[in-house]
Amino acid sequence: MRVIDHTDGAGRAGSIADTAVIRRANVDDYSDVRYVHAAAFKAGTSPQLSDAESRSFISHVNSPDYADVLQRMDLLVAVVNGQLVGTAAWSAGDDSGSSARISSVFVDPMFVGCGIGRRLVREIEKRAADAGFARFTIRATANAVAFFQGLGYEVASHGVGSISAAEGTMPVTFLRKAVAATVEAA
Repeated sequence: MRVIDHTDGAGRAGSIADTAVIRRANVDDYSDVRYVHAAAFKAGTSPQLSDAESRSFISHVNSPDYADVLQRMDLLVAVVNGQLVGTAAWSAGDDSGSSARISSVFVDPMFVGCGIGRRLVREIEKRAADAGFARFTIRATANAVAFFQGLGYEVASHGVGSISAAEGTMPVTFLRKAVAATVEAA
């Protein structure tokens, strides 16, 4: 059993999200990333998706190709006391370079509601904005729509998203957010 210390190092109580270390994922993290993605998906989407859709996604996460998917993203992980508890990523959303796609936002079910997902999304948005993107898009399952709306995303449409070329599709909500441009002092 892992003991989680919820202090800030000086003995003062802090939130779990504040104690999390956010860093880029590396290949040594991929087993833990797969676990968090599968556990979070199962816990969050069970009521909204069919058994076949859920099995397809879990099969994709456990496939050898998933490591290649992870390597194509700027993937961040949140680590609490050495335990990987959340992920978030971004990549260019289209060929024109007009939007960044936020993806792979998953939090271990034991840590949902602690602010880790919010912290990860804010860090990913910052990285994408630093790369020159002023608009973000997300494909979210029904259980995650309210979370993203709470972060300022607006529903653009509803449809289906591809799980992978071999695994099929599932229903998703497409959300978007425009970042207000900052004016530099002259």
